[in-house]
Amino acid sequence: MKFSLLFGLLALTVCAQGAVAAPASAFPEKPITVVVPFAAGSPTDAVARVLSDSLSKRLGQPLIVQNRPGATGMIGSEYVARAQPDGYTLLFGTNTTQVANKYFFKNVSYDGLKDFAPVAIVGGVPHALVVNPSVPVSSVAELIAYAKANPGKLSFPYANSTTRITGSTFRVMTHTDISEIPYKAYGQAVSELLGGQTQMMFIDFSTGLAYMTSGKLKPLAITPARSDKLPGVPAMKEALPGFEIGNWNGLFAPKGTPPEIIDKLNREITGALEQPEVRKQIDGTGYELLPPMAPQAFGKYIAEESAHYGKLTQAAGIKPE
Repeated sequence: MKFSLLFGLLALTVCAQGAVAAPASAFPEKPITVVVPFAAGSPTDAVARVLSDSLSKRLGQPLIVQNRPGATGMIGSEYVARAQPDGYTLLFGTNTTQVANKYFFKNVSYDGLKDFAPVAIVGGVPHALVVNPSVPVSSVAELIAYAKANPGKLSFPYANSTTRITGSTFRVMTHTDISEIPYKAYGQAVSELLGGQTQMMFIDFSTGLAYMTSGKLKPLAITPARSDKLPGVPAMKEALPGFEIGNWNGLFAPKGTPPEIIDKLNREITGALEQPEVRKQIDGTGYELLPPMAPQAFGKYIAEESAHYGKLTQAAGIKPE
């Protein structure tokens, strides 16, 4: 009797373990939702759609892109953080949603490090330090000299975490008196720069590349590194040693998602990003692909980025609002 009971318990245990493992091995068995926490048509949205289309073919199930914009990406991010950890709801997150928000806002309802399982890094959009052509400078060194000779005359607009942290860090590192002008809409910030109401900005390639190549804005340097899209323009870290700020995006699952599912998604994403057509489409959005990382390495990278942002915001005197 005892033997039969023990055998029965062991059988139940094995069956239970199989029931947990089976979904991971068969994944996916239904459509996957990819939440983009920004508006449809945004650069982040464009990259998410290119990748989701390729993954749909590789996984044999539709990946449905769902836009949940608002509150600098926090609405969509919280939605995924509270979703079932089964691999069927993913977040196409960025350095803003996973790292920067907690340094800029007091009431962030999720933890970008603790509430998510990193799946795979995808890419990042370079930012260029540009000036309105009316500013009589042609290099970073000349801009710094001009700012010091004309304290309070220059200003930069910002409408998101990246444009603010880059501009503020530049001001702090160069010991210059440059005003910071906040805008609610990124498009308005760029429009004011083009019109000369502000004079300089770290603008992303997705938005600003056409303005730079047409001469409407003058590029002085690029962060985090040089780009083939603007040959001959130096990296910020060359012109201003120690200036290292980039941005990135990638896929995240809710914390507790089975590792087997995370690993499978990572492999398939890496495979998709190796396809020439996918790479070409993403390049067309202004983004540049980053070297692939295993989920654990991606998690370590995010933690390092978080610590880096903490130091930058502290040095710039930025406090959560």
